[in-house]
Parts: sequence; C-alpha cells; structure tokens
Amino acid sequence: GGNTIVFDIKDRPGDLSYASNLPLAIAIGASANAPIADPAALVQLLHRRGIFAVARISCFYDERLAAARPDLVPHAGGAEELWRERGRLAWLDPSLPEVQQYILDLAQEVAAFGVDEIQLDYVRFPTAGRVEEAVFAFDEQSISKAEIITTFVRRVRESLEGTRVRLSADIFGVIAWERQADLARTGQDLVALLPYLDVVSPMLYPSHFYPGFDDVVNPAAHPYYFVNRGCERLRQLAAAYGVEVRPWLQAFPYRVPSMDHTYITEQIAAAEDGGARGWLLWHPSADYGLALGAIGRYQHGPRRPLAASDRIPIRYTELAPA
Repeated sequence: GGNTIVFDIKDRPGDLSYASNLPLAIAIGASANAPIADPAALVQLLHRRGIFAVARISCFYDERLAAARPDLVPHAGGAEELWRERGRLAWLDPSLPEVQQYILDLAQEVAAFGVDEIQLDYVRFPTAGRVEEAVFAFDEQSISKAEIITTFVRRVRESLEGTRVRLSADIFGVIAWERQADLARTGQDLVALLPYLDVVSPMLYPSHFYPGFDDVVNPAAHPYYFVNRGCERLRQLAAAYGVEVRPWLQAFPYRVPSMDHTYITEQIAAAEDGGARGWLLWHPSADYGLALGAIGRYQHGPRRPLAASDRIPIRYTELAPA
C-alpha cells in the first residue's frame, strides 16, 4: 500500500549514496562507500513501479565533513577548541557560505537524477549537549538563527527553479506548538519557512515528547493525541501557503511498552484525521516489517470502528497533575 520511498543522498555520518562529481565531496571521500551505482536508473525503476522518489539530505549534521574540515565547525566558547555534541564532532556551522554551498550543489546534482522531491533534514542548529557553549561565525545580536536557516532554505528553493523537483523539510515535532524557546534554539521558524516549501514533515514521534508535554504524563502511550494535535496545528499554518503537511510517524519501539500494528495504525489515523496529506514511517534500523504490515491492515483490513469525531484521543486520568 505504500507509494513513496525516501532514500538517503547524504546521511548523518556525511556519506553520499552515489558517486558525486563535486570537488568538496571528492576531496573528503564522501562517496567512498556509495551503494547506489546509478541513481538516475534507480529513480527510473521507482517511477516504473509507481513510486514517488524522495531524496533526503542531512544538511548541517555531517561527521565526515566536520572531521575533514574543522574550519567549518562551530567553536566552543571563546577558545580554539571545536564544539562537540556530547563528545561527538558532527555539526557544521550553518551560517558559513561554504557549508551552505555544499548542500546547494548537492541539491542541484541530485535534481538532475529525476527525483520527485528533495527533503532537507537536520536543517537547523544543534539542540543537544552544551549548545550554550557553541559559537558560530555570525553575530547573534544582529542576526538570528531563524534568519540563517530561512535564508538557506530560500536559496535551496531558488536553486531548484526551472525543475519540477519539490522541496520539503523535516522539522521537530514540537515546532508545531510554536514555542519561542524551540524556535530560538533550532532556528526553525515555521511561518518564515513555509513560503519556500512544498511539503513540511514534522517528526511527530510520540516517544520524543518529554514527559508532561502538553500536560500528558507519558506521551509515548498516546500516539493518536500527539500526531493528531501536531498535524492540526501545522495544517492551520501551512494552508495559507498551499504547503502540504506530511508527518514522520514512529515505527520503532523506543519508549513504547507494546509496539504493534495498532500503535502504527493509530498514528496513521491521527495524521489523516488531522488533515495531513500522506505520512512517512521511520525506523532507524530500516526494519519495516511491522510498518508494512500496519499499512496493509490499515488500508485493507477492517475499518476503524469509530468516526474521528467519536474518538477519545486521551484519557483525562493520564493528564499530569496541575
């Protein structure tokens, strides 16, 4: 029942899945382990099978480039020491022109393969570890992180002009709640980003909401509530720009007491009831047996016994105490 495949062009480690001709990619050996011999042929194969091809690019999280080019990495405090996320050298400085240009060049190279869409992931500033110690190559008193990220996404959009390639971006699920603290830390200003996107994909994994978020004690136990609420919030914002909401849903067992087909189908129902235009399933180990089974059950099995208006997305006994 699936009709879309998202495949990596550049993953978090910074490895490319194809043999790139870009000088920087060649210099750092980014294509050394490329598994896709002919990406254009792969896209053609997917199209022959009626599959929508989405190429994912991990933007500013890139372990390979960070190791090879420390001059592109943020610093720690006012020292010469490089900033690390919990001891790992992985983040690039999103504000640096050479960093942005690398992603822009990759997007143009990949667009020529005939993909239907380019998906920007990690299109943000770091949020884990001692982020308050990270020093970037711009004056945060005169320009905000949101301006850096928005300008970059606009440049990607402009680079794709003249093609039929759509542009999407993965965003933190909490961004749908429009909390100023989350915007300031990530740089993902949804209202500013929407004019340059065709699709926005919030990562609405219930397990990734912290205990007590939205007054819910254990968010992982309420997949319908968080996916539905997130999609509804985003849809109201995105509709004004004609942008589709297509969330990432949780197909992995992290923090889930009993991971089964129902846990996944509840999220699918929540996304559709919330006005989403499709959905994507994610498992970090690419183990999609359970997910594919859930798709089949949802699309071809017994229909849901309750209409959306009759659903009880959360029990009040599960709300956090005031």
